[in-house]
Amino acid sequence: MTSSGSLGQMLGPIQKEIDHFERRLDEMLQADVDMVHEVARYMAALKGKRLRPALTVLCTRATGRWDDRVIDAGVGVEMIHAATVIHDDVVDGAGTRRGQATVNSKWNDHVAVLMGDFLLARALCLLVSLGDLQVMAAVSGATERLSKGEIFEFQIGLQADTSEASYFAMVSDKTASLISAACRIGPLLAGAPAEVVESLTKYGESLGLAFQIADDILDFTGDESTLGKPVGRDLRERKITLPLIKSLAVAREAERAEIVRVLSAPEPQEEDWNRVFDFVDRRGGVAAASAAARACADRAQACLEVLEPSVERTILETTVRLVVERDS
Repeated sequence: MTSSGSLGQMLGPIQKEIDHFERRLDEMLQADVDMVHEVARYMAALKGKRLRPALTVLCTRATGRWDDRVIDAGVGVEMIHAATVIHDDVVDGAGTRRGQATVNSKWNDHVAVLMGDFLLARALCLLVSLGDLQVMAAVSGATERLSKGEIFEFQIGLQADTSEASYFAMVSDKTASLISAACRIGPLLAGAPAEVVESLTKYGESLGLAFQIADDILDFTGDESTLGKPVGRDLRERKITLPLIKSLAVAREAERAEIVRVLSAPEPQEEDWNRVFDFVDRRGGVAAASAAARACADRAQACLEVLEPSVERTILETTVRLVVERDS
């Protein structure tokens, strides 16, 4: 998916809801503090893929039910996502995202952290106003998991922990949790049957895993102008990714020890990082990670069998494929 890409081109059947979402998000970004307003305007102009709110709407419509509160639920989740993105960029020292200056780069770390806090607080206020404890439980639980996953990612990077079990535990919390919540909250609000709600929750979890693995692969294969961030940045930030883990799993002991030494070094040189990239290429790490992403995608597709055939279900099925095949 390039930027809004192919997913955006498929959203015609729910364009009315997406337009409503954009208007409500714009309203929720209003503030009487000039700097908050200025930063919010800048963020609104950037716009992301809008994957999470699109999933909230699609999963609800696919159940054959609707509740107007679904739009605000999607806005709340998107604001939490935006808050975590801003905080991530501060932690990573990122200067660009999707080819544009990050908030911390355009202003400073102090402003970025406070803006992230503002977005999180306002999102929680909006979600409370929906008056549904199950929705609050889903989103607050996902936010807790997300925070835990971010910390765990930092920990396994420092420890050069290349266990596949650690990786999937981290990704499940860091990425899949909020995508899963986005798929859950709409059907909950609309009163869908429990079996359907649980299946769509699992759909979001598997989709989130596939999404993160695809992101890992792009760190090795992507193009900087398309990605909007330097290729290989995740690796240089000591983020342990699946192509690397898969490569280490099939490496000779001496070869593995050398790569772990580079990952554990205080300040690896550029030639060290190039050695890691060559190693992953030789050992077929990208192909192995792609197979894992497809397995997650298959599990996501299976979760949709609980739904009756519909345009929205077809879009949800196609979204799985687009996530795995995306180039940004």
